[in-house]
Amino acid sequence: MKRIIPTAEAALQAVSHAACIIGGWFVILLSFGICVEVVLRKVFNASLQGIDEYGGYALATTASLGLAYCFYEHAHIRIDLVVRKLPRPVGRLLAVLAIAILGVVVAMLALEAYRLTEESQMFGAFSNTPLRTPMVYPQAIWTAGFCLFFLAILVRLLHLFQTVLTGDEAGTAELLGENASGAGSVDGARVQGLE
Repeated sequence: MKRIIPTAEAALQAVSHAACIIGGWFVILLSFGICVEVVLRKVFNASLQGIDEYGGYALATTASLGLAYCFYEHAHIRIDLVVRKLPRPVGRLLAVLAIAILGVVVAMLALEAYRLTEESQMFGAFSNTPLRTPMVYPQAIWTAGFCLFFLAILVRLLHLFQTVLTGDEAGTAELLGENASGAGSVDGARVQGLE
């Protein structure tokens, strides 16, 4: 049981990394499509129909696919000005509480995204454009990103409880991003040569 949670988290990290790469390819394809669209409009007075529609889908799905990866990289915005001044146990408790609250919010987002996707599937919803894109496809990718993010938060909370119960201070600090939090500070910026 001791290795199950860290193994599950490592697997989720790998999946989130792959999802982030897929999202990155969506953005690259979108950029290529926009370049082709600009050239076609300026040179040939023609247009790729729907590049703006698919651009919206690409941005929405890319955003949701990158959430779990950002979570693992501690790249989500955290304002910890007050928390850093608190005693370490209190700061850690607040950090775990913040992750738990984030998990509740993401669970609600994932549930509503799933319901929307299910409804689109049930009614055969299409986009209100000439392309008539079946809405279930971009919505399913969007929902998958939220579900992956929720799973990442859930497994991270389980892993945190495991490290706390076993007394693994270094593991707890790493999971909470305490080692990474200095990189965003003024001292971290000086060390990295940004200032």
